Amino acid sequence: MPGHAIHITVDGRKHSATFAVDRKHLTVSTTYGKKTAEVSAGVQHQVLAHQLLEQLVKEEKARKGSTI
Repeated sequence: MPGHAIHITVDGRKHSATFAVDRKHLTVSTTYGKKTAEVSAGVQHQVLAHQLLEQLVKEEKARKGSTI
């Protein structure tokens, strides 16, 4: 399952991840976690991957002791 690189900027910091699609599921992986969602019809993979990465970043920032 080859991955595609994505990048977002949150609060002035750049965050990177990879995403892959397997059947109807898209998985975003970072150094601090991964998140999977079902791909709905008409949703672009890149858009969904960015949304999942943003959720991962927010969850990591909220974690006590996080350095991001």
